[in-house]
Amino acid sequence: MTASLNGKVIAVTGAGRGIGRAVARLAAAEGASVVVADHGGAVSARAEPSPLVAEEVAGEICAAGGRAVACSEDVSAMSGGRRIVEAALDQYGRIDGMVCCAGIMVTKYLWELEEKEWDDVIAVHVKGHFSCFQAAARAMIPQGSGSLVAISSAAAINAPPNLTAYCTAKAAILGLTFSTANALARHGINTNCVMPNASTRMSDSYYGSVDCLSDQVGETLRASLAEGTYRDPALMAPVIAYLLSDAARDINGQVFQARGNEVQRLGPFNWGHTMASPEPWDIGTLAARLPQELGPDLKPPPIPWPEKA
Repeated sequence: MTASLNGKVIAVTGAGRGIGRAVARLAAAEGASVVVADHGGAVSARAEPSPLVAEEVAGEICAAGGRAVACSEDVSAMSGGRRIVEAALDQYGRIDGMVCCAGIMVTKYLWELEEKEWDDVIAVHVKGHFSCFQAAARAMIPQGSGSLVAISSAAAINAPPNLTAYCTAKAAILGLTFSTANALARHGINTNCVMPNASTRMSDSYYGSVDCLSDQVGETLRASLAEGTYRDPALMAPVIAYLLSDAARDINGQVFQARGNEVQRLGPFNWGHTMASPEPWDIGTLAARLPQELGPDLKPPPIPWPEKA
């Protein structure tokens, strides 16, 4: 089995910038025909769409000798996911891979979020994955093959306190990955998830709100200065492209974190300590036993970055 994408048709959402752009460019360089899908909107809301963002990347790919078509669709609408897949079918006759990099971020605490901000983040990330995965799966099932790659984030686990909607959305994507992997395996379709760690305009929108980053990381966190550093989005693309290849077709339902030149696999979720009672529980018994037997770590783990003061 080869890790090449030669002859495959790959759709990438959020492909106009950052990690999505890097994936689209690498997929094309590896021989894939690419649907460059990007609504071209703002980083913090479903607003200000522009088809030029996707068209520019598709143009870059074609100028380099690759094959690409631009598709400016809103993945938070079911019709958007369908039209991205239709673009692949209309242009190339099939679809072999779907990568969902599209996303937005609102940096606010639970009590600060407006309803629309919550709805927008959940819609773009969670419904955006669902709309594209469903449309792709419906085309892939008759083929008996295909690969879906979800994009989550370490924020789903680390849970920074002022990324309420984003953390929720990225955690939901894990559940979607696991369920979809179990559902589609019998049809020859694998589903995996990547938690990338790189500098993009989205990470800029978060780190720009942090007042006390150390000089050790400092400027290398900024997307404009990330090229050639461990935060370069291009470093994320090979892991994602590999999961689209035939060499990875037996990998299913897995979550990988990519950071610089490191790749980690998320281990199985396991329960910690267990306690039992010969009688039904009552509040007093729980109060007496639970902290000692299921503790002492009964608070959230520390987050990796300082929150805004």
